Amino acid sequence: MSMPYQQTGNQIDYQEIKQTKADLKAEVHFIGQIVGGLDFQTDDGLFCELAIDCGDGWDLLQPGNNKGIQTQTSYANPGQLFSWGHPFDLHFSVSNIIGWPKALLKVWRLDSSNKIDACSYGTALFPRSAGYHQITCETWTPTGENLDLEVRKPNEDLATNTDQFSKFDRSLDWRFQALSFYMENLPRLTTLAPLTTDKGDFARRKILNSISNGRVIIEVEVVMKNFKRLSFSGQ
Repeated sequence: MSMPYQQTGNQIDYQEIKQTKADLKAEVHFIGQIVGGLDFQTDDGLFCELAIDCGDGWDLLQPGNNKGIQTQTSYANPGQLFSWGHPFDLHFSVSNIIGWPKALLKVWRLDSSNKIDACSYGTALFPRSAGYHQITCETWTPTGENLDLEVRKPNEDLATNTDQFSKFDRSLDWRFQALSFYMENLPRLTTLAPLTTDKGDFARRKILNSISNGRVIIEVEVVMKNFKRLSFSGQ
């Protein structure tokens, strides 16, 4: 094992440590906080859950963050800020920049009877340049229409048979709308797959009907290491 220096008598002779590209790894830190939510028209409590979607060349160096990040429940008047201020620190080792990390957001509602229900969804791409950034993520809520596609046609290839979507019986839609109006049960996604970059879910995403809801504010500081030395570019 080579030493970074050698000591002879009272004098220290430092050796130059040379690193090749094979010895280097590009790294990215995303350090910030989920500030809060705006324009959610509800008196109930809200909390936010954040999951990470990234490519195969991105290794998260804190495995515990793979399970997602969840804020505490916050209350506010309609139209005001639901303050969360929940910190996060994501450290990635990068072998290639394909599949830049994306935040998958799910906002949950806690009502007066302690019932928890999904309120809205959203996605936000993490910044590709170093420094401070503020991200505003627009969220949306499914209307219920077409949520039964997977149940009615479980063996269909949704990526190739998009022409048969118009033939589906939409009789379940009124039930979703009725539950939403009378019981305040909002339609929810059974999986976050339509939010990811997987090509197999793009067809399902195209026919997913939704309405806009509120906004989630995220502040993040991006720190990049060895990107220039490896000729990587986030742009």
